[in-house]
Amino acid sequence: MSKHASWILAFSLALGAAGCATYPTVTSETVVVAGVGAVEVERLDVDVVTVNPATRIVAIRQGDYAWRLMVPEIFGDLNALRPGDRLQIRRVEGALLGARRAKRGARPEIVYMEEVSQPRFQNLPDRFVERSLTLTAKFERYDPATGIVSYVGPAGPRTHKVVDPEIANDLKRLRRGDMVDLIFAEAIHVQKI
Repeated sequence: MSKHASWILAFSLALGAAGCATYPTVTSETVVVAGVGAVEVERLDVDVVTVNPATRIVAIRQGDYAWRLMVPEIFGDLNALRPGDRLQIRRVEGALLGARRAKRGARPEIVYMEEVSQPRFQNLPDRFVERSLTLTAKFERYDPATGIVSYVGPAGPRTHKVVDPEIANDLKRLRRGDMVDLIFAEAIHVQKI
């Protein structure tokens, strides 16, 4: 093989390997959510911005979006976690439990509550924790034909399937740009990467 051909082959292999390393890992892990059915486990790789071990609140960032995450106690001591560390968050959004217009002047945020009292997820992988949260977000639209609500929260634009007819009726009364409190069940697992 000529010297030029060897260099071209080596360079092509290096570019191919580098290109493969930049794509996210695709998982086909699903969890069954009561009232919704099979839901894919979402995987987020985020950067730690700040850590408050006493409250277990970690400010995280992914791209242009930043939000606060309450890390459940099962994941251990947070004193070793530092700004700049990377976390992998695996989460499953459960059924929408409620929707209401947010208080005047509300901004996008997430408020975490205790673990849910009624199990809503089946076949959860080990070390996942079930809990509920209130997400304050800017309402974009609700499509009654598909049952999909679109909103922009602290983690960016999202959609969610609505199955409860009462919640669907509440969403029909909202206008684009309204701030809304959406109450979800979620299952979450956090680990340092």
